[in-house]
Amino acid sequence: MSEKSDSSERLSFRSQFAKEGVNGMLKRLEEMPSEWTIIQLTRAVDPNEYFSIRQPNYSPKLKDFFLTRFPCGTELLKKNSPVCVKLSWPEDATGDLIQSFLNIKEKLGQRKGTSAHIQKIRNEASSDVERLCREIGPMCFKEWSCLVLGKLMNKALEDEIREAVDKRIGNADISIRQRYMCYLIGEGSCHLENGDIEVALYQVFDGNESLAINVLECLIRIKETLESRLHVAARHPVLLVLDDHFDNVSWECTPLLKRHPVSRVFSLHVAHALFTSHKDHIKGGLREINENEVCYYVVNPDGNLPSVEEHIPKFFRKRFPQWIGIIGKKPTEEELIKALTESNTYVYCGHGSGSQYIASERIQRLKVKPLQMLFGCSSVALKDLGGHTEMYGDVMEFAIACSGCTLGMLWPVTCYDTDRITMVLANISLPGTPVDINTFEEIQGKTKKEPELLRAMRQVRECVNLFSNGAALIARGIPIKLVIIIELITLSLR
Repeated sequence: MSEKSDSSERLSFRSQFAKEGVNGMLKRLEEMPSEWTIIQLTRAVDPNEYFSIRQPNYSPKLKDFFLTRFPCGTELLKKNSPVCVKLSWPEDATGDLIQSFLNIKEKLGQRKGTSAHIQKIRNEASSDVERLCREIGPMCFKEWSCLVLGKLMNKALEDEIREAVDKRIGNADISIRQRYMCYLIGEGSCHLENGDIEVALYQVFDGNESLAINVLECLIRIKETLESRLHVAARHPVLLVLDDHFDNVSWECTPLLKRHPVSRVFSLHVAHALFTSHKDHIKGGLREINENEVCYYVVNPDGNLPSVEEHIPKFFRKRFPQWIGIIGKKPTEEELIKALTESNTYVYCGHGSGSQYIASERIQRLKVKPLQMLFGCSSVALKDLGGHTEMYGDVMEFAIACSGCTLGMLWPVTCYDTDRITMVLANISLPGTPVDINTFEEIQGKTKKEPELLRAMRQVRECVNLFSNGAALIARGIPIKLVIIIELITLSLR
């Protein structure tokens, strides 16, 4: 068995960072890669909730919530500062955002009735997911949509915007945070109406109307001249920290984020602990994995998913003949421990997360390899236990065991689309010659590869028949990049 994870001290509030409070948090942000942006969404607490026992899968009505943006990196924090804004879900909205997604998850898990009835419910639920994803930006974030976006990868474009803002602000006596928020409004102006920019600036420069009007003219000009470039501009990863039931929402498929790399982490402190564990392999904000190494798979261990067993093994054998795994039978705990600790990538295709075959306490004691892909219904979802307890999921065990990233499904999905997601993602991001997912013949000619897993997921979400199946695909952990590492042996000639 592999050694115990060494991140337990960093995950504990007894650590030195935790003792230092806010300064400890800022130190953690400084240590993490400057490419990362951590976005935290926290629901405002209603004191009345403390006097009632909440039932499982029921969320109190969403009213106010907070969006906090944490920039990372030593140099970044010298010029920028964490910012927090208060937002609210419209009272006149047709439904509550959180409860709507809880209802959708229930519909997608429906197994009673005729096939036609079940399919109709799934189609309706999928349409609801698509509609809500479209509405989240204008209804949730409004004028602060710009705060959700990652850092621009095009440094020249970023500098052009910031220099224009600095020139317009001149020698005005404003804080680092106010200046930073002006930068972010300019960099995200393609997602804002002119009225949104005006509202945002009046909040930034509360009481200084003349400065707000002055900067408004500059930001509108930036929007008019750079809008097309900003719409297609690549951005660095966003790590989402989501409060309780916010985790049920498919934030990754909103118009704001669907083009960009997004992952979820359980807290800022967990993000830092994972960074600490993997920092020797992180370059440019990406945890690199040697894609030449053999991977391990478990396919249809319960033996009751015939379509999965028909397609996935054929694909794996053709696409990755060097891979090893188990098909159509239940793995032992020892086989799974070996898979999780010796194979850089572990792929599971079956019911749930596969944790039914290994005790969670055993996973916690492992030092698992950096990537797990769990293609099963609700494989990385968090369970709502009701009462005052926090939501919990099997995927947390992998984080405790220092997994770099665990990819999986947020709610119940269908076999056909899940098979397509599995094969298309493997074709795009993993080594070797891609094969046709229908005929399993090699695809001739060049195929565009995407070694960054979070960016590859964006393309994969578009290969499905039901929108909800693509929207279910999420990643938990730090950004991953699959690279070819060639070991060079130097011969000493005498």
